[in-house]
Amino acid sequence: MAWSDFIKFLSTPPVSMWFIWVVSVFVSLISTTLNRLLVDHDKLNRQQEVITEHKNKKKELLKLSEENPKKYAKEYPKWQRRDPSIKNMEQKMSLARLKPSCFTILPMIIFFYVIRNMFTPEGATIQIPVASPSMNPMQEFPAFITSMMRSEMYSVLGNIIIDHGFLGFTGWYMICSFTNSTLLNKLLKVSQPSSGKGMSSMFDTSAKEDLPSPKTLL
Repeated sequence: MAWSDFIKFLSTPPVSMWFIWVVSVFVSLISTTLNRLLVDHDKLNRQQEVITEHKNKKKELLKLSEENPKKYAKEYPKWQRRDPSIKNMEQKMSLARLKPSCFTILPMIIFFYVIRNMFTPEGATIQIPVASPSMNPMQEFPAFITSMMRSEMYSVLGNIIIDHGFLGFTGWYMICSFTNSTLLNKLLKVSQPSSGKGMSSMFDTSAKEDLPSPKTLL
């Protein structure tokens, strides 16, 4: 079998669907393993608990500034002295989480450029179909997401247009990668430190609000 025939074999459904799944397992395994080896997750979790406690204290102080300014004036200096060290801790945590990316970003860019071209016809901007999910993403997802995931193909066997909801390489890989990464993270006991940021915190402005100076309250 010639190399061009082999590439065509890999890029033709349903083989392409399983090929992309294997690729996503391979990439997720490398990323998760590096994350496990290079990042001290126990330390990050302990630090995140300290940061979360500090932020919760800030919310309490904001409330206290309105209810009891005198008590707030006593508690505020303690929080203020600790705040710079907490911010420094957050910066170090961010850098620690980026360690695996330093080793993977360039190889992954090259790797995905090659793989993605396998599923994008020459001269075209839309990828060929590789999978059809039960839910049509072209009807359910925002336009900026579907523009990355969409695919279409025209052939004598029948045309597959964008509205049919078939996924190209990018869309199908995103789904596979999310699933495999979640499973591998649990198997290898790799987890991102909990930041205490649930959906409700997205609308919580108290975390960004500056604490008032006690002098302005007394």
